[in-house]
Amino acid sequence: MNRRKRYVIVMAISVIFNTVFYLIAHFCHLPVWLDLQGTAFAAIVLEPAAGLLVGLVNNFISSIFFYDASSLIYFAVSAGVALVTGIMLKVNGKISIKRILPTFITVIVVASFISALLTMWQSGGIPDSKWELHFYKIAMAQGVPQFFSVFFGAMVLKLGDAAISLVLITGLYWLLPKSLRYDTEALKQQNKTSLIK
Repeated sequence: MNRRKRYVIVMAISVIFNTVFYLIAHFCHLPVWLDLQGTAFAAIVLEPAAGLLVGLVNNFISSIFFYDASSLIYFAVSAGVALVTGIMLKVNGKISIKRILPTFITVIVVASFISALLTMWQSGGIPDSKWELHFYKIAMAQGVPQFFSVFFGAMVLKLGDAAISLVLITGLYWLLPKSLRYDTEALKQQNKTSLIK
């Protein structure tokens, strides 16, 4: 399969992956967002730039149908997830099992930090998500400073997101045909290079 077709198919699957699980979380009022696993999936299977594009498409869709144009700034969370997963999880183009836990932790911290910063900037530090607001209030009641309360509210949701996303991404990765999972053109080129040496 050529590279362009592979990119289009994997990115389309990733956008659908984000949208379907976001809708489930949204309409079932779950304490998770489930809107970043497709972004991470595209960044892992293809490259970080593909994850950035998937995240942008999904943020654009949610700003049109669920929020307003001001919510587009939360693309920064998607961008952080795409960059962290796409860069940290692979070694020489292959997924490193040893890097899964550090990547998982980094995704939670980076996504929560960016989300907290944006919430402080956009809404004066009051989360607009019912669940984030719930956990924010718990932290505030314990005397935690506002920024760290916002961070805590985001982090609780991101922790659940990351755990569920890890399972979903792993499942989709193993269901994906090898022609989509691997860049066969790059593998052929590597094999030719190794034969010449």
